[in-house]
Amino acid sequence: MALFRERRLASAVMATTALLTVVGLLAGCNETQSASTPAEAEVRPVRVATVTLEPLVDSVRYPAVIRPRVEADVGFRVGGKVTARLVEVGTRIEPGMPLARLDPTDLQLQIRASQAQLASAKADAANARSDFQRYASLRQGEWTTRQEYDRRKTTLDKAESKVREVEAQLRVLDNSAQYATLVADEAGIVTATLIEPGQVVASGQTALRIARLGSLEAVANIPEQSVAALPRQKLAVELWSHPGQSIAGSLREVSPSADANTRTFQAKIKLTEPPPTVQLGMTATVIAAADHGAPVARLPLSALAQREQKPAVWVLSAPDDRLELRPVTVAAYAGDLALIGGGLKDGERVVTAGVHKLDAGQKVRVWTEPAR
Repeated sequence: MALFRERRLASAVMATTALLTVVGLLAGCNETQSASTPAEAEVRPVRVATVTLEPLVDSVRYPAVIRPRVEADVGFRVGGKVTARLVEVGTRIEPGMPLARLDPTDLQLQIRASQAQLASAKADAANARSDFQRYASLRQGEWTTRQEYDRRKTTLDKAESKVREVEAQLRVLDNSAQYATLVADEAGIVTATLIEPGQVVASGQTALRIARLGSLEAVANIPEQSVAALPRQKLAVELWSHPGQSIAGSLREVSPSADANTRTFQAKIKLTEPPPTVQLGMTATVIAAADHGAPVARLPLSALAQREQKPAVWVLSAPDDRLELRPVTVAAYAGDLALIGGGLKDGERVVTAGVHKLDAGQKVRVWTEPAR
C-alpha cells in the first residue's frame, strides 16, 4: 500500500513538471514573438484630405427660361387682304426685309382718286388766282369796292388751302401703299406667325411676333423671401443642355408685384456675352451666390469626431504623422460636406475615414488608393 502511494506521488510530480515546462516554453515563444514584432504593427493606415480655405459662398438655384429682352408684336399699319406671308417661324430677318404683303388694289384706286382731286384743286386755285389778280388791278383804279376785293382774296386762299390739303392726303395714301408691305425694322427671329394668305386683317392687328437679336435674358420666378437679397448677389446662368458651363449675368429687372397664383416675383437676368449655343426658349438655372467673406474648409462628414461633446477632427502633425484631436467650428452643412469655419489652417492634413478608431498621439500612415 505504501509502495502504491509513493508511485502515485511520483507520477503527480512528473506531470506537474511537464506542465510547467510547456507553460515556460509558451511564454518564451510569446516573448520571442513580441520582441521580434516591430512597432510598425501598430501604425494604422488612414485616408486624409488636405485643407483648402476658401471664402464661404452661399448659393441658391432657380429654374429659368431664356427669353429675348425685346419681343414685339408687329402688324400692318393699314387694313386689307393678305396676299403673301414671306417668313416662317424661326426665320432670321434683317432690317428692310419684306415679311408679308397686302392686296394693294384698293390703295392704288384711292391714290388715283386723290390725284384727280389734286388736279381739280389746282385748277380751282389757278382760276381763283387769276380772278384775284384782275380785281387787284381794278382796286388800284378804284373801279371795285374793298368788299369785293376781300371776297376774291378769301376765295384764292381757300383754293390754295384745298390744294395743300389734297397734297397731304395724297402723301398719306402713298405711304399707305408702302405700308401694304410689312417690312422688318431690326434684325431678329420670327417666333410666331398669326396671319395666313387670304386672311383679311385690320389696321394694327398682330401679324407676326419677332424677337430682336442682341440681348438675351434668363427669366426666373423668385420667392418673396429671396427678392430683397437678389440685387446684392452675384448672378450666373447655367444651361441645362450645357451643365457646368456658367454664363455671367446681371439683374436687369424685378417685377414690382408678385404673381397672383405662385406668389413669386419675376426677375430678368441679362446674359453677359452669351455663347452662340444659347437659343431662345432653352431651360436654364439662375445661380444666385452671396459671398460671406469668412474662409471655410470643405470636409466630408466622415471627418468629424467629438471632443467634449463638441465637433473635432484628427489632424496629422508633421513630420512624424502623429494624430492630434483638434476642436473645430462648423459653419454650415452642405449635403455630405461640413464647412469648417475655424480651427484649421490652410495646407493641414485631416483624417477623413475611421476617425472613431483613433487615439491621440497614435502614429499612422497615409493610405493611398492603388492604381487601377
